[in-house]
Amino acid sequence: MLRKLLSHAALYGLAAQVPRVAGVLALPIITPYLTTTDYGVAGVVTAYVGALGLFQSLGLSVVMGNTFTRHPTRFKWVWRQLHGFILLWSALYSVPLVGLLYAVIPDEAEANRWELILLNLVPVVLLSNTSFFGNFLYHMRQRPLPVAAYSFITGGVTVALNIYFIAFLRLGYMGWFYATFLASVAGFVLLFYPVYVQEGLWPIFKFKLYRIRSSLKVSLPLLPHHFSFFLLDASDKLMLDALRVPLPRIGFYNIASSFGLYFSAASNAVVEAATPFYMRYFSKEGDPESLLEARRMTFSLQVLFLGATALGSLWMKEVFELLIRNETLQGAYPLAIIMLMGYTYRPMYLAVVNRLSFQEKTKELWKISLVAGVGNVLLNLLLIPVFGIEAAAFTTFAALVYLGYSGFLLKEYRALSNVPYYPWRWLALTIVLLLAVYALADAGPLLKALISLLILAFAGSGLWRLNKAKAGAL
Repeated sequence: MLRKLLSHAALYGLAAQVPRVAGVLALPIITPYLTTTDYGVAGVVTAYVGALGLFQSLGLSVVMGNTFTRHPTRFKWVWRQLHGFILLWSALYSVPLVGLLYAVIPDEAEANRWELILLNLVPVVLLSNTSFFGNFLYHMRQRPLPVAAYSFITGGVTVALNIYFIAFLRLGYMGWFYATFLASVAGFVLLFYPVYVQEGLWPIFKFKLYRIRSSLKVSLPLLPHHFSFFLLDASDKLMLDALRVPLPRIGFYNIASSFGLYFSAASNAVVEAATPFYMRYFSKEGDPESLLEARRMTFSLQVLFLGATALGSLWMKEVFELLIRNETLQGAYPLAIIMLMGYTYRPMYLAVVNRLSFQEKTKELWKISLVAGVGNVLLNLLLIPVFGIEAAAFTTFAALVYLGYSGFLLKEYRALSNVPYYPWRWLALTIVLLLAVYALADAGPLLKALISLLILAFAGSGLWRLNKAKAGAL
């Protein structure tokens, strides 16, 4: 099970991670030509775009996934109607997007305001839906190679253009937006033929209203759930902006948070690969062995996530010194450690959310995600004025932990599963690891090397035991 999952994750993620790794390795090339103000403008604009962007698909991906699983011979008819509806909705959605961007683009980017608006508007309204439907179809069919090829090409275009626009043309923050726009165009071109010609997923604009209404009843309760991820990943930058923290300090925080987001993006490959496995296990409701297999997969992923984040955090100071050619930005590594360790929540979160989603109990998800997101915002409002940007890192960690573990307390989840996941033991281990790697951040390389070997040994031993033991023995 784990071998197949990781092989799929490698195909989903390896091609995606090659350009992403190249992007990280490009930091020494581009950071000499960037300032904290550049990072601040990019962080604020992308955060606001992300906030409104969550409402574009209206959460309909869960309906698409369930339709594919339950009606494999006629799912395209439903998907085409949803495609037409989403395109019409996107045209309406563009109006508030333009207004929001016009209002929030920082004064430091005043000269490029309309250019920034167009670079963000065109992909969202005209290009992204094709890429979404194509990649989602390949994902549900468990065909990772096309997804990997798409990720590799669009990611490679982004990295190459970032270097060209920032390091050679010296365009600062605008370089990021030009590169992202052109990568979106490349992605649209790549998937146009497979989506519309090979699969025939042309949108149906004369869709059946009852179909849309029934779909929205399932999907709309997911909007608070999806919005929470913005509140967790990006709202801290907006809180810093709203609280009038100087833009260079926002940029300082942005470079630290980006390393947590790098890991989050990389772990999406595992999430994409794991979701069909969870759906398959949960579809066999009368087979307790399938539920035990789902738990074993969750435990294996948790060991992998804890090992990877602990190693990355332990060496974060050296990573910053190697990659960030800017002494001011190098000082952000302690914040990066805290936020990176927060992303260990993902495996436990997946186990709960996939279970609830398969049973279409989407109305319960806000109790996990929205509470975490709103809590993060409120804590930021209370603590940032007192403790500064450091408070935002700690509140993000706390909110991510809540996101990962609070679902086990829901009575709706407990009614569905009697398989114990021991979440509080995993949570305690996460906190102990955070304290340890944070305390050792400034230790010498020899001690760090020895501790790294210990982490690898424990993680390897845990994975070996999980995959050798019978599922029921866990």
